[in-house]
Amino acid sequence: MNLQDWQLERQLTVLAVSGGVDSMVLLHVFKELNLPCIVAHLNFGLRGSESDGDTHLVVQTCNEMSIPCFVKHVDTEKYAKENNMSIQMAARQIRYGFFQEILEGQNARYIATAHHQDDELENFFIYLLRNQLHAAWQGIPLQRGNIIRPFLEIPRELIHEFALQNAVNYRDDSSNASTKYLRNKIRHLLIPDLKNEYATVAKDFQNISSLTRAESKLNLSNFQLNWEHQVFELFDSSGVKLEEIGISTEFYSNKENHLGLRNKFLELGFHNAQVDEILNKPIRIGSHWIGQEFVVYQNRNGLTLKHRNIIDLDEVEIRMNEVVFFGKIQIKMVEIQRSQVDYTEPNCFYFDPIIINDKLALRSWKLGDRIQPLGMQGSKKLSDIFIDNKIDNHLKNDFPVLFSNDQIYAILGLKRSAHFLLGDSQTAIKISWDTLN
Repeated sequence: MNLQDWQLERQLTVLAVSGGVDSMVLLHVFKELNLPCIVAHLNFGLRGSESDGDTHLVVQTCNEMSIPCFVKHVDTEKYAKENNMSIQMAARQIRYGFFQEILEGQNARYIATAHHQDDELENFFIYLLRNQLHAAWQGIPLQRGNIIRPFLEIPRELIHEFALQNAVNYRDDSSNASTKYLRNKIRHLLIPDLKNEYATVAKDFQNISSLTRAESKLNLSNFQLNWEHQVFELFDSSGVKLEEIGISTEFYSNKENHLGLRNKFLELGFHNAQVDEILNKPIRIGSHWIGQEFVVYQNRNGLTLKHRNIIDLDEVEIRMNEVVFFGKIQIKMVEIQRSQVDYTEPNCFYFDPIIINDKLALRSWKLGDRIQPLGMQGSKKLSDIFIDNKIDNHLKNDFPVLFSNDQIYAILGLKRSAHFLLGDSQTAIKISWDTLN
């Protein structure tokens, strides 16, 4: 186990223990080394009795070891729906929020997770397949803030061997066996064959990723100097607090600045897919990307960055087979065969193909907006629909309005109109959306 210079014997550590083999071994190792620790366990309520079984094992083991155990039960699906995010993103937000709460409440120094060498290799392929190359090569850091990963340089096989030799009780998550999920496909179908051909692949990748992180740190240092000289000097030192920032075409087209620009845009609330487009998509004057607080416009001189709350947000045109970004939402419109229509599929609406004869666009809702909901004869105010669905005021702008001219066809994520229902056409227009993590 890599203890670095954390001096774990002198300060309290919060162990993130799920009940799986990795985290249960982490708990046993801390106990065996007599390192002061407490346990934080989350029951996400996603696997019914399985989740409850995990909780029972963790609590029972902690009682036997006389280690304090803090347990939280949450309705993750409800939280995700209320906050308009994916289950995975909701679980992550809940998890680290809870860990931080325990750390501060118990005056602990670190939060320790059981990420290991194979997790880092799996992450590489996940980000690679998502075309997030920078994140792929960065790997998982041994420490980020107060989160430490003592097992990060240990392969999965050694953790399982320790569990077997020391009779460590743990629970298997049945969903981990399914190749329905990308991570499991990589874990069960790709990595075993890769290791058979190249036994040290996980360790070698860690060496590469650590070098990449060191190089990135140097690049970011150089970038910051360039940014302050070429961008901030045009305005003043308040930076993003200004109403507008201009980034020249020469500056953002320079590949050496891309890592730094990526970090800047991510810090400002844009998402990876948006940043990929901003930095790599061919220049098209008038293109813009809507983030959580800012909007980036592409113009003849380069990029212009503005606050959302001080500009009149322009509408975003949506075209066939192009991805559109609206805050946390990624939207796409495609034409599919009628036989492919699946009304049980979440996060999509289907329309008759004649809808594309209109110029379709997305925007935030406005006071006085009305829609004729599917199944109703008359129209209804969008404000009433938000009230019916218990949408808080600060979340209303997170639901893009699909419209053409003055006619509203849908509130993505809430309601579609009675217009352009599927007729006898052999194809259908599918408008789908995802909340970005």
